[in-house]
Amino acid sequence: MTLLTKSAIVGILLPVAFLAQDTLSFDSASIKPAKPGVRGYSIRPLPGRLSVTNIPLRKLIAGAWHVYDFQVSGGPKWIDQDAYDIEAKAAPDSRPTEKQLMTMLQKLLTDRFELVIHRESRDQSVYALEIAKGGPKFQSSKDAGEPYFRVFQRRQITARRAPLEYLLEALSFVLGRPAIDQTGLTGVYDYKLEWTPDEIQVASDENNARPADENVPSLTSALQEQLGLRLVSRKGPVEIIVVDRAEKATAN
Repeated sequence: MTLLTKSAIVGILLPVAFLAQDTLSFDSASIKPAKPGVRGYSIRPLPGRLSVTNIPLRKLIAGAWHVYDFQVSGGPKWIDQDAYDIEAKAAPDSRPTEKQLMTMLQKLLTDRFELVIHRESRDQSVYALEIAKGGPKFQSSKDAGEPYFRVFQRRQITARRAPLEYLLEALSFVLGRPAIDQTGLTGVYDYKLEWTPDEIQVASDENNARPADENVPSLTSALQEQLGLRLVSRKGPVEIIVVDRAEKATAN
């Protein structure tokens, strides 16, 4: 998720291919309608290839450009309704990074879906994450090693050695609105956050995966009670990718 300044240049119409900074492309790619009745979805960058399961075009665009679904606007109705499976392979002698695979996905979507977009900066509702009265209730991690961060059923987060950036990304995903850091906290932290989904969250089948527990607070209450943080609703500039054109890909 990217927040733009007021001075950002907006409204420039460009074919998606010109927005990619890398000229790498997949050596071969199969795009097919997803199998009916499949639950769940995934975009998996793997060594030398990309595997996509049961994903509509809007989510593909969001994944390729590393933004959230709510930052992709416009386009025909089918980009939310028609899900696709994609198997794309890089050239045998290449070793693309995960970032490069996403750039290659941008080009694939451009070519096969005849995708054209432009970027805009729009003032929208955002959440500012601030330190609540009494201060933070979690501690800096004293352990070495790689960060661990897990979101479970959009109702529980477990973090070890994790920067606050991970929490902000998870909150943006769960709330369907950008969350920006106003805490001033740096470093890496250990904590566990558990809440009961409520009306401020984006609707999801995961929200109904188990009955609500009246002893578990809502997300906003849990942030204050368990972490000593609070969410404040504000207005701010948000980068939006506008879909100007998209055609259904021919199955192969």
